[in-house]
Amino acid sequence: MNLSLMVDRAASDMPDHTALVFENKKVSYAELLKGINRLSNALIKAGVKQGDRVVTLMSNRPEFVISYFATIRIGAICVTLNPLSTSYELSHYLGDCKPVAIISGADQSAKIAKVLEHADYLRTVISIEPQDGAISFEEIQRDFSDDFEAVDLDENDPAVIIFTAGLLGRALGATLSHRNLDSNSDLLVDVCGRGPETHSLALIPLFHAFGTSVNLLSTIKAGATVYLVEKVDFPRLIPWLKEARINFSGLVPMVFYGLTYHPSCKDLDLSSLDIAISGGAPLSMEIYERFCEKYKIDIYHGYGLTEASPVVSWNNIHVPNKPRTVGLPIPRVTIGIHDDGGQPLPVGVEGEVVVQGPSVMLGYFGKPNETKTVIRNGWLYTGDIGFLDEQGYLTLTGLKKDLIITSGFNVYCQEVEEILIRHPHVANVALVGMADLMRGQVIEALVVPESGVKPDDREIIRFCKEFLSRYKCPRKVTFVNEIVRDSHGRASGWK
Repeated sequence: MNLSLMVDRAASDMPDHTALVFENKKVSYAELLKGINRLSNALIKAGVKQGDRVVTLMSNRPEFVISYFATIRIGAICVTLNPLSTSYELSHYLGDCKPVAIISGADQSAKIAKVLEHADYLRTVISIEPQDGAISFEEIQRDFSDDFEAVDLDENDPAVIIFTAGLLGRALGATLSHRNLDSNSDLLVDVCGRGPETHSLALIPLFHAFGTSVNLLSTIKAGATVYLVEKVDFPRLIPWLKEARINFSGLVPMVFYGLTYHPSCKDLDLSSLDIAISGGAPLSMEIYERFCEKYKIDIYHGYGLTEASPVVSWNNIHVPNKPRTVGLPIPRVTIGIHDDGGQPLPVGVEGEVVVQGPSVMLGYFGKPNETKTVIRNGWLYTGDIGFLDEQGYLTLTGLKKDLIITSGFNVYCQEVEEILIRHPHVANVALVGMADLMRGQVIEALVVPESGVKPDDREIIRFCKEFLSRYKCPRKVTFVNEIVRDSHGRASGWK
């Protein structure tokens, strides 16, 4: 099998049907397939082989979709990275996966050059815009053949690597197979019974597992239309939304907050949106109730994690919606609740959420020991705490892992604390999550200053931003005399 064949099927059945809409540009399925084939030929000519890693470093735009499918079409592995990653973060990701090619915008060139100054594994850089030392998309679409047959692969061959802070508190590359992603892309067709008439909004980042699986792969598999948006900008987005008539989307709570409270959305008509899925972070009942009241549209809460490709459960449209839960397991996925000894717990009893099914990752790239830590006896141990009710609905109640979820992104405290402790005025530090209606949580850093100094909280935040993406950095710094930690090393008190 090859995951990219979902594009072939749509292009064969309805070549002129719109696959992608980006700003004022429309791309048909026939055009999309030709673009993918041209890039496939270019990658082969550049020496990219089956199993090689190809990095995409860009936002939601047609070039991302073409790069994603072209990479897996030739049997290589697509590594989808956040374009807002810092040089420090990229040095870790690239050092781990050692890509032979990078596809990015010109705005990433300085960061890439800095990281790869002494790297000997990179052979090719492809740029969206023309730039020195790189092959441009324009050249590829002009000079390469649009005829290419997808490489036949085993369903368990790796297709994508997505770096996540993992379940172990540090960034690891979750490796997802063609089967993993294919099984998780059945949401729109098999569960919702939708087809080419669907207009799907891809607003959350496609480098994120949730964005790719729900808003891209699920939509392409249905032969439907993906509306690509690079960033959340409500004043610009709203006029566009009025024309798009979106009827399906997976969104993070922050977007539902904006649609509910942003002044630009005062007179917005969302009556076409009949399947609105919330995931990536807990959605507060206040936002849920206000949104439903304002638009007369229900929101279906879901749950997933990158290591499960990512969707595990959701309140789907064919069962009663229980908005205080994250719904029922998707088809072919089994959810269990285990105690600390790995034994199953009965209905209604709280424990660690474990998952089985065809969407569970192959493992962490190049990290067999870390993989064995989280996949045990055929179960993926998620680090999330919850319970199942009599009907099988999952309710999440807490976290076993030292994690803060902000704006739909997982931030592992250890990663940030290791940066902050490098600051010369910081003797000890711990992160805590502060409740925030829009973002779910925001990060507060508890800092014990070095003796005899008076550090500046703004300087500490600036220091963090030099190394880490902005969403990982604290929004508030509180100076304390002492931090008390629990048995897991998390802050349990301070004074």
